[in-house]
Amino acid sequence: MSSTAKTSTQGRGPLIGLLLLFCLFLVTSVSCADTLFQRSTMQLEEKARRTQVDDYCFVVMGDSRSNDAIFKLALRTAAGFDPLFILHGGDYSTEGGEEETANFLTMVEKNASGIPVFVVPGNHENPKVFDKAIGPPRFAVSVPRLGLKVVALDNSQGRLESTDLDYLKRQLPSAPGATFVAMHVPPQTKRWRGHTFTKGAAELEQMVAAAPTVRGLFFAHSHLFDASVFGGVPAFISGGAGAPLVWMSRYGERVNHILVVRVSKGQVSYQMVQLK
Repeated sequence: MSSTAKTSTQGRGPLIGLLLLFCLFLVTSVSCADTLFQRSTMQLEEKARRTQVDDYCFVVMGDSRSNDAIFKLALRTAAGFDPLFILHGGDYSTEGGEEETANFLTMVEKNASGIPVFVVPGNHENPKVFDKAIGPPRFAVSVPRLGLKVVALDNSQGRLESTDLDYLKRQLPSAPGATFVAMHVPPQTKRWRGHTFTKGAAELEQMVAAAPTVRGLFFAHSHLFDASVFGGVPAFISGGAGAPLVWMSRYGERVNHILVVRVSKGQVSYQMVQLK
């Protein structure tokens, strides 16, 4: 090889190195941005195209921390219904660290592969890890073809701040006929006492009562199942996907379970399925 050729090759060396570093930076950036929410959103777009417009279901569950066996059973049971997606009401972890989060993601992938999973932040989650690996603290999932929308808020600190109430207010005017609202902590009512929130609860009730398209409300936090009405809308606590069940309660059922929500010809039905 001539000296000229050597010089030309050597000159390209630093440039190639820079290009490799730049590519590595791009790959790393995409990887960091690849959250469960983003992956699930892409899966939902594809799954929604194959779903019957007048007959579909999705699954709600919450509080899966501390018992992987029960959570795996919850995921497998949910998958058996071929749901459009799974909505997790929060507290997938005890401390919300990276190791627990990675374990949660692995269980989801192995036991509910191909099913979109959207997670509402719980009070046991680490906000930084949640944002990096799971997704945004508040979000709206919309499927126009099905006339479906789910709005998730963040009240994991035991209150609904104005930012979340404003977010819900912006989402409701464009909400279709089958709209659902989810958050981790249930509001305090005459039925639900303790382990509830009060700040923002009255505003939430008024907003929901004035929105005819809202068909259901989902909460977790209390490790049981219960059905009630809030703002004239069916409301559910689903916190039995693995966390230790409550010792006692004046309401609800102490049972490991999932909640199957079916929308058929414009009608919404709810089925609590006990995990056995």
